[in-house]
Amino acid sequence: MSNRVSAAVDRALDDRQREASEEVERILSAAICVLERVTPQAPRVDAIVAEAGVSKKAFYKYFAGKDDLLLAVMERGVAIIVSYLEHQMAKESRPQEKIVRWIEGALAQVADPELISMSRAAVGQMSTADQTGPVDAIMAPMRDLLVKPVAALGGPEPLRDADAVFQITAAAMRRYVGSAEAPSAGDIDHLLRFCLGGLGVPREDGDR
Repeated sequence: MSNRVSAAVDRALDDRQREASEEVERILSAAICVLERVTPQAPRVDAIVAEAGVSKKAFYKYFAGKDDLLLAVMERGVAIIVSYLEHQMAKESRPQEKIVRWIEGALAQVADPELISMSRAAVGQMSTADQTGPVDAIMAPMRDLLVKPVAALGGPEPLRDADAVFQITAAAMRRYVGSAEAPSAGDIDHLLRFCLGGLGVPREDGDR
């Protein structure tokens, strides 16, 4: 194949890839809009394709079904949450304060209406998803952020301890997502004291 022909083929493939990427992004954005309207109920494919302005044929070209799309939404949203939590935790040097930042940052996903809708949609799916298989794998990066600071506290089972903090916080997030109610300062402080106490680090009144 000549260089000119090869370049022409590459341009055509690049155009198709760009068009496919744009279409997938429209479907993901539409899924977010529909999720925000119907959470905690599951969205319908018909509503998503109508919002995206694509055909069902186009939808199924990219996704095996609704569950596959929701996992993609969760994956993207969890990546946003993880980036946010990493930024918050980097502000602290002490492991217990990194854990505090993690818990506060996680709860902010359901308390702050200004946060990115993708992350809120991901949290919304946590309220109905079974925490096994692919969902558990998608959530793992969020939980893994806790392992290092928890291990630094010197407990004998840091993996189990980190998972316990994750599960308790995730349960609190599920309680508030899709609700007009947000966790109060007292609710957040109680959760912090409970988790830190369980890790053997009582929260002091002077702490953040």
